[in-house]
Amino acid sequence: MKSPSYSRLLAVAILVWSCRPPTAPAQATGPVAFVDVNVVPMDRETILTGQTVLVLDGVISAIGPAGSVMLPDDVTSIDGSGQYLMPGLADLHVHAENELDLPVYLLGGVTTVLDLGGRSRLLGWRDRLEAGDLAGPHLLVSYFIDGPGGRFNVVETPQQARQAIRAAAGRYDYIKVYNSLTSAQFDAIMDEANVAGIAVVGHGVRQPGMQAILEAGQVMIVHGEEYIYTYFGNTTDRALIPGAVDLTKRTGAYVLPNLSAFEIMAVQWGRPSAVDSFLSQPEVRYLHPSYRQSWRSGRYTTRNGSLRPRLVFLQELTRAFANANVPLLLGTDSPGIPGMFPGASIHNDLRLMVAAGLTPYQALSAGTRTAGAFVRQTIPGSPVFGVITEGARADLVLLEDNPLESVAAARNPNGVMVGGDWWSAEALREMLDGLYGSGGSSMIGLWAMGYELWAIGLGSERKSSPPIAHSP
Repeated sequence: MKSPSYSRLLAVAILVWSCRPPTAPAQATGPVAFVDVNVVPMDRETILTGQTVLVLDGVISAIGPAGSVMLPDDVTSIDGSGQYLMPGLADLHVHAENELDLPVYLLGGVTTVLDLGGRSRLLGWRDRLEAGDLAGPHLLVSYFIDGPGGRFNVVETPQQARQAIRAAAGRYDYIKVYNSLTSAQFDAIMDEANVAGIAVVGHGVRQPGMQAILEAGQVMIVHGEEYIYTYFGNTTDRALIPGAVDLTKRTGAYVLPNLSAFEIMAVQWGRPSAVDSFLSQPEVRYLHPSYRQSWRSGRYTTRNGSLRPRLVFLQELTRAFANANVPLLLGTDSPGIPGMFPGASIHNDLRLMVAAGLTPYQALSAGTRTAGAFVRQTIPGSPVFGVITEGARADLVLLEDNPLESVAAARNPNGVMVGGDWWSAEALREMLDGLYGSGGSSMIGLWAMGYELWAIGLGSERKSSPPIAHSP
C-alpha cells in the first residue's frame, strides 16, 4: 500500500485544525461585583472580611464593606458569602506547545503565564488572548537563544547574537538565555538587550557562570537547580549556600525555584511505570494528545540513581533565599515534562514551597504579588496585578477556604476572573469539555486524528523542542 503523500497529509491536518470550534465566551464580561466576600489582598498578610469588590472594564474599581459600594444597574453580582477572593496565580515558567494548553491553566486559578519556549506562534496566541478571541491566562512570551551545540535558535557568533536580539526586541516580552552560549555571546546579548530595553531571563549559562550573568543584569534564574550546575560546581555543598544567597540578593535577581518540576523528575527517575500513573490521574482529561504520546518517551525514566537528595538541597536553598528576602516566583515547566499538568502543577509548587519552610503567605506571594512586581519592573508600563487593590487588573480567584491557613485551599477555585472576564468552575469545565470531551466531534478527537496524520507524514521533519537542562 502506498503511503500518503506529504502534501495530502498536510492538507488533511490543516483541514482538521481549521474545523476547531470557537472558544466559548466567558460567563460574564461586563461590570461584576463580588459581594460580601473575604478579600485576601496579598499586598499585606491580612483578610478583609465582608467586602464588596467591583470590577469595571477589567480593573478593580472599588473595594469596601458590603453595602458601601455603589453598583451599576447592569452589574453581575456574585455572592461571595463565606468565600475568599485572592489574586490569580502567575506561572512564570511554561512551555505551551498547543493552543489548547492555555484555557486549562484557568482551571487551576492561573491567570498569567510566561512561556519560555520561544515559539513564534505564541505571539499570535498572546494577541488573541488579549483581544478576547481565545480563553486563557495573560500570556508573556520569551525569545529563546542558545549557543554552539544547542538545538534551537542557535547563534554561532556574538554578532549573530546581537542580530537575534534586535529581531526579537519589540515583538517578544523577554529574552531567554540557554546553557551553551559563550561568554562573548552572552555579553553581546546583554549589551544589545540593554539598548533595546528587553529583560533577560533564563538558565545559569555555563561558560560565564552564575556570578557573571547575575552581575551583568540577568533578572531571573528560571530553575533553582541551575545554582547546582554553576555556583555549586555540580555539588550540594551547603557551606556555599550563604554565598549564593548574598550574590543573588546583591544583584537584585529573582529566582524561580521550579521545585514542582524537580520533584516530578525525581518521582520518575529510573521508573518507567511512573508515567503510567501520571496518565491515570483525573487531570489527563484535559491533557493534549501530543503529550500523552511524548510523555511515554520521556528521558527521565531511563536514568540511574536518585534525585531525592538534590530535591532536599533545593528546598534548603529556597528557604535560605526566602529568609534573606530574595524575591521568589512560581513556575512549573508544564506541560512538556511528564507529569506536569497545565494549571494543576502550580499547586505542587505552592505545596513544596511550604514544605521548604515558607509560610503560606510567602508561598502565595511568589505567585501573586511578587510576580506582578517582577513583570512591572521588567516590562515598563505593565498593569498592576497580583494584588487586590483599586486600579489593579482584575485577575481573581474565588476560593472556598482561607489560603493563608493552607495553600491547598487555592487548588480548586470556585471561579476565576481574567482581566474582568468571569468564569465559574462549572462554566470552565463546560468550556473545556467542549474542547476535550469524548466523542468523534470533540476537539480532542479531531486533534487526535490530526496528530496521528502528523506523526505518519510530518513527524520526521519536526524540529526538536528546546532542550530542558535538568540533567544533573
